[in-house]
Amino acid sequence: MGENRKRILLMEDDEVLRKYLSKLLRADTFEVLEAASVREAVEKVQDPQLELVVADLKMPDDTAIGFMKKISHLQIRVPVIIVTAFGEWETYLEALDLGVYDYLNKPIEYTELKSKINEVFSKNQKKRKK
Repeated sequence: MGENRKRILLMEDDEVLRKYLSKLLRADTFEVLEAASVREAVEKVQDPQLELVVADLKMPDDTAIGFMKKISHLQIRVPVIIVTAFGEWETYLEALDLGVYDYLNKPIEYTELKSKINEVFSKNQKKRKK
């Protein structure tokens, strides 16, 4: 059962929200790693089984943009969905330049997030079949 569960890294500093989203994702049979800081996320993103990162934009020690720059330097390629309450146009454009998969504004419905996650996995599945 565990082999075909998709592994997601949830990067969120709000503990209540992180635990809530983790619980919902696990109920949908995803395997969830949690990170409360960019430093912690950079460590966990090195897991070769990781297939997606859902990242809050503003973290206590950096931003999701900084996180994407760090993993790029480490040559780690993983889809990233940024979720933010601070939807600034410049940040959105910078995230696109760094290859973000999607950029969602808070408040976000779980169904919208789940739809984006499934979209990522659907696209990855198609790439693997080619």
